[in-house]
Amino acid sequence: MQNLKSSNAKRQKLLYYLYYTPLVYFFPSIISRLRLKNILNHSFQEEYIQSRVRYYFKKTSNFRVSNKGKNSSELFWNQFFKNKQNSHFIDFYMLLQFFNNCNKVDFIYSTKAYIDSNVAKKHPSHPTFVKSRPIGSDNQNSILLKLNKVKLFHFIKDPKKFENKKNQAVWRGDIRNNSIRKYFVKNFYKSPLFDIGQNKPNENVPWMKSFMSIRDQLDYKFIFCLEGKCISTNLYWAMSSNSVCVMPEPKYESWFMEGKLKDGVHYIKVKDDFSDAEEKIEFYINENDKCLEIIDNAQKFVRQFKDIKQERLIQLLILKQYFKSTGQYE
Repeated sequence: MQNLKSSNAKRQKLLYYLYYTPLVYFFPSIISRLRLKNILNHSFQEEYIQSRVRYYFKKTSNFRVSNKGKNSSELFWNQFFKNKQNSHFIDFYMLLQFFNNCNKVDFIYSTKAYIDSNVAKKHPSHPTFVKSRPIGSDNQNSILLKLNKVKLFHFIKDPKKFENKKNQAVWRGDIRNNSIRKYFVKNFYKSPLFDIGQNKPNENVPWMKSFMSIRDQLDYKFIFCLEGKCISTNLYWAMSSNSVCVMPEPKYESWFMEGKLKDGVHYIKVKDDFSDAEEKIEFYINENDKCLEIIDNAQKFVRQFKDIKQERLIQLLILKQYFKSTGQYE
């Protein structure tokens, strides 16, 4: 959990890379493989664990790895020569160390490759490990893992009570290559109920606003959570706060299981064109008890992602199932 006094994204990233980069290069994978059996013999809630595994890994029949599949060594050297050990790769590579390093996987580990490949908008042709996927019944080829966790799984402890916050909804963000965000700020920045604007790119437009820290955004009762290239990255910390998340129904999901979020339970849903957003905020400003209930539900939902050992176990069970389904698990 992030302490707001030290909630600095650059600092968190630096600590992440200082800790994990030596492990990627120097930690013997045999140690992880020897630990796997004990980790899998867990004492956690069996049904809950399996329900999470089934949510992320929907494929029920056996399948083959594609001819583009790579083993952990190939993934490592591919990244090494690119000189780009990004957090997607590191998170995935550390999990692979628990299994035979000859096992092959299909994995999209570069953010740019992920977006450029259009997997974010469609589905891979083979079962593939990804950071996010479209929500729906036909996404079984997209297997979710907890990737890029240093950026996404950023939870906070909000010191401010809901009742003491401003009766407004706030949003700051990057609108580049995002028609929905651009439409939103361009058409609603004048609303007295909203404090919204773009802070990237730097342009001479009336809805241009300066950067606003998480600490300052917590002064508001409502926080807009708008999807970017795929998922909404501020949703994670916003749902752990004492403010209410406001957003259109999610179109994409990640390890955070956005597809399980319910309107009026975990967040306030607005139309895709935001035409009812002002009406919704005006209504909920006068519904203090209902807002507190939504906040409580959101925080309970967030809580399940804070158990580090349980989170690792679920991911290892997903990988185990993948290797069993592809005939690679001994």
